[in-house]
Amino acid sequence: MSRVLAITSEKGGVGKSTLAVHLAGAFTQRGLSTILIDEDGRVGSSLRWAARAGEEGLGFPVLTPDDVKPKKLAAAAAVLIDTEGRPKRKELRRLSERADLILVPSGVSALELDSTRELLDFLLEAGDGANGGGRKTRIVLTRVPPVGHAGEDARENLRDEGLTVCNTLVRQYAAYQKAAELGTLARDVRDARAAVAWADILALSRELL
Repeated sequence: MSRVLAITSEKGGVGKSTLAVHLAGAFTQRGLSTILIDEDGRVGSSLRWAARAGEEGLGFPVLTPDDVKPKKLAAAAAVLIDTEGRPKRKELRRLSERADLILVPSGVSALELDSTRELLDFLLEAGDGANGGGRKTRIVLTRVPPVGHAGEDARENLRDEGLTVCNTLVRQYAAYQKAAELGTLARDVRDARAAVAWADILALSRELL
């Protein structure tokens, strides 16, 4: 059975597509057949990322919803959905039914965390609370400053509120921006912190699957 992971957020700039592309790459590196579906028809960041990769590709298919074939999905170990940016509430309700796990990326600023709390409250009310008491939805802290304890503090504060937060912190490194510009993954760019950035993603992928 495929494991369906949806990545969504109501706030821009939290690294939703960066997370989707890199998690797909990490699952693939670990030998898990992976498909990434870009449902953001307006922006299509994951599709644009794959297009910049050229003939070499990213190592996994990036599809539009129209390209998805049931047989392909059934054969994949992991199906990642890069949702529409700032999705409508009715789409979020549908997402809670379609996905095995909903990942909500969030930065660590007060405004970002407040937006994340509001989204988590809605997802719980939309049905997640009836399907495991919140186990279906997890916050992923992204763009965490590499220096200091802002990420750890935010993670523990959210957990104290009863929210489920991934243990791995995805720290903010230039390697991710370079990867987006080149159409590749952080592990493949020339950057002193590329290996550290990729290690964060691999650790997160092991938490999830």
